[in-house]
Amino acid sequence: MTHTRVHSPDTRKRLRLAMMFGMALCVAYGITAEDRADFYADYTEFGMRWWGDTGLTAFPVLEIPLGGRHEAMGGAFTAAGPDVGALNANPAATATLRYTELALSHKNHIADSSIESLGYAIRFDDLGLGADARYLHVPFTARDDRGRQTASARYSEFAGLLNVSYNLFRSYYFHGLSVGLNTRLAHRSVPESISPGQSATAVAVDIGLLTRFNVLKFHSARERNLSVGLVARNLGPAVLGDPLPTHIAGGIAYRPIRPLLIAFDAEFPVSLYDDVPAAPPAVQTGINVQITDFFDAGAGFRLKGGNPRFSLGGNLDFDEVSLAAVYTLDLTTSLRAPDNFSIQARFNFGDRGRLERRERLEDLYLEGLISLVEGELSQAVSLLEEAVALDPAFNPAVETLASARRSLELQRDMFRLGDLEELDRDPGLLLQEDETE
Repeated sequence: MTHTRVHSPDTRKRLRLAMMFGMALCVAYGITAEDRADFYADYTEFGMRWWGDTGLTAFPVLEIPLGGRHEAMGGAFTAAGPDVGALNANPAATATLRYTELALSHKNHIADSSIESLGYAIRFDDLGLGADARYLHVPFTARDDRGRQTASARYSEFAGLLNVSYNLFRSYYFHGLSVGLNTRLAHRSVPESISPGQSATAVAVDIGLLTRFNVLKFHSARERNLSVGLVARNLGPAVLGDPLPTHIAGGIAYRPIRPLLIAFDAEFPVSLYDDVPAAPPAVQTGINVQITDFFDAGAGFRLKGGNPRFSLGGNLDFDEVSLAAVYTLDLTTSLRAPDNFSIQARFNFGDRGRLERRERLEDLYLEGLISLVEGELSQAVSLLEEAVALDPAFNPAVETLASARRSLELQRDMFRLGDLEELDRDPGLLLQEDETE
């Protein structure tokens, strides 16, 4: 099977406009005609080299960032994912989510097409679970010479996933290594009037890793400020001869100060079939800035194929409900219509008492330390045992409990030794105790 990249007339027109704009800049800065010719040749060579093998995979709905911070940060979410939007970015993220969340998203995609999404994620200590469903539909309308509708059809894609993740090796000193798995089911519906026999179903999996560290941290916070993620997305068989958009992605997210998050992702497409070349690598970068307690803004850039993409969005947080809006500008965006504009409502159902337990744990630990310093060893052991029962991975409490138990045992040994020495000096004490009894 031979696949050939063919640009649509609109795309070719936009590419020409982009090249003309670049050449106009050259003229504005006094570049010679020979230099402009070199620029045009280099631009064309770059496009042929890097854009020629794009668009060869099926189910584009699996690759589109949708709503909230995920889209606003240009899709650079492999390591950054702090919310339910991370379900499609890295399956390992749900094991470390702060809250149980439900997200509803709508995106005006290109022209009349749109995407709807529903996502849910919940965390049980080190175990994360999630589910996500999205639906892309593209209407087609046939009209006669007078503009009257004569026929209509609808192309659609559905993609759903189930997620499970677990955070391994967690301790007070190490965030842990989260591993996650998404199982995906996708279906496309192509009307027979458009292309017979093209409706199909696909299955795939995602496998992800995520961990966090403290590196060059200039603020005080419990959360580690550097995240590193790795994920293999859309691993599955081809559909009617067309492969899925399989790729390996690595990401890093860094928070140097509390209000600022910077993220970078690199994607490396993988072709599992000899007759279909892999697409060129893609890069994504984004930032998120916490402007007030209830508002944060994000911006991102994504270069994938020949379609550079800029995004800008904001998120209003009302504790139990968050509202986000994102606008994306690329070569498919029409400035005369609200293309590539998305909105999201995210509902916060709390943290299942994790913060309250954490605060109780820290209180018990501090009270145990105070009792230990004051010599109340039995009370210190009791408080620290309660702290360890709340979180066996809280190393300071575990280590202090072991020390308190040793001190208590030593104290008891000293008391017993003191009693024996007293008996050695006056054996009549034992007789007096027997008579008293």
